[in-house]
Amino acid sequence: MITLYNTLARKREEFVPADGKTVKLYTCGPTVYHTQHIGNLRAYIVWDILKRVLQSAGYDVNHVMNITDVGHLTSDADSGEDKMEVAKKREQKSAWDIAKFYTDIFFQDLAALQVEKANYVITATSTIADQIALALKLDGAGYLYQTSDGMYFDTAKFPRYGQLAGLDKVELQAGVRVDMGEKKNPTDFAVWKFSPPVERGKQEKRDMEWPSPWGKGFPGWHLECSAIAMKYLGETLDIHTGGIDHITVHHPNEIAQSEAVTGKPFTRFWLHNAFLNFGDDKMAKSKGGFITLEEIIQRGIRPLAYRYFVLQTHYRKTMQFSWEALEAAATGLQNIYDQVALFDEPAGDAHHDSMTKFYAALALDLGTPQALAVMQELLGSNQPTALKMVTIKAMDEIFGLGLVAERTRRRAIPQIAHGLLADRKQARAEEDWARSDQLRDELDKLGVMVKDTKEGQVAVLKG
Repeated sequence: MITLYNTLARKREEFVPADGKTVKLYTCGPTVYHTQHIGNLRAYIVWDILKRVLQSAGYDVNHVMNITDVGHLTSDADSGEDKMEVAKKREQKSAWDIAKFYTDIFFQDLAALQVEKANYVITATSTIADQIALALKLDGAGYLYQTSDGMYFDTAKFPRYGQLAGLDKVELQAGVRVDMGEKKNPTDFAVWKFSPPVERGKQEKRDMEWPSPWGKGFPGWHLECSAIAMKYLGETLDIHTGGIDHITVHHPNEIAQSEAVTGKPFTRFWLHNAFLNFGDDKMAKSKGGFITLEEIIQRGIRPLAYRYFVLQTHYRKTMQFSWEALEAAATGLQNIYDQVALFDEPAGDAHHDSMTKFYAALALDLGTPQALAVMQELLGSNQPTALKMVTIKAMDEIFGLGLVAERTRRRAIPQIAHGLLADRKQARAEEDWARSDQLRDELDKLGVMVKDTKEGQVAVLKG
């Protein structure tokens, strides 16, 4: 039985897909105006674990993720510039080129972190017609009103607004300075924004704008997720994921505009990951001082060390980043690689008790720290290494730490080492320990580590 913490219910609930076999999963994707920092990437590692757990339970997972390449303004309150336009000025490139460049980096990072790609990755700009069609339905049903800068959703006409956060409309805006402009209510949000007038010498024409029934412009940030999710997954999703910062604005807006059209629940389970803190605050591009995966690599740390670091904290708990903590995780992962490299070939069935505890930990709202503890317990046990290896292989199908691939790489010793190993085996049989040590030193110079076991010597490349 899989139980997941449903933000909408504010408790853990048993999860089974609506049709009993296929999970309709939607993940909020990146806004591609800059490189994603490692706080952003934490979310994609977490939801990759979710998908792998669901697949291990026998479910098919139809996973859809959007790419926001238009419409995300610098303020979630629908003010400021489009982030893509800001990037355009910053880098003196077209918004289209900016989007492609940072989308490519994003997927390179996901590949380095062993995050499986969604079944469908859909850009906002490829679904403009779908978004306009959804907005027309909202307008026809009387949910939209026009201001000088766009078409807005009247949240007063949607009584359940704010239910996801468990707050009323006043509390949703508590402590937040809202630029009301021509809004009727503080929580009203833009569904379609009009392109600002171009004044010679002051402003360039937008790269991304389209004709619409209301005037030339571009979709609001929230519209794309509803349009894409319902196009590819239907009117009701099984699971929708995102960061906790979406609980009070982006996701309530998705719910409102989706359910206003369909009259059905938009999503059965809402899952949200906590922030990664750096210093005294969350890591954020708007604050500067963020860290990218490339910076981690430049420090000589494997990308998968960051994945391992993420798995050590439950996804709903805030993580505190420091280079010391990441280096400790890198050392821990290296120790696992070193152990696994020396294990015998996997044989037989996975260790039953270990796998039972492993799956139980993950089935309880993705308890990755507890699941890692089960793996460490197995590694330190007296079980035969062939049994350990087959069990580790099964565990790593969910962890995605590259344990099997690293073992395979470490086992591929150079051809010259095989002759030295044969000579060393003979020297040990003759109890010529000086010769045995000499040959060990020669192998060490070749980057080959030798361990003597009851079954004989085992040789692997050094980590």
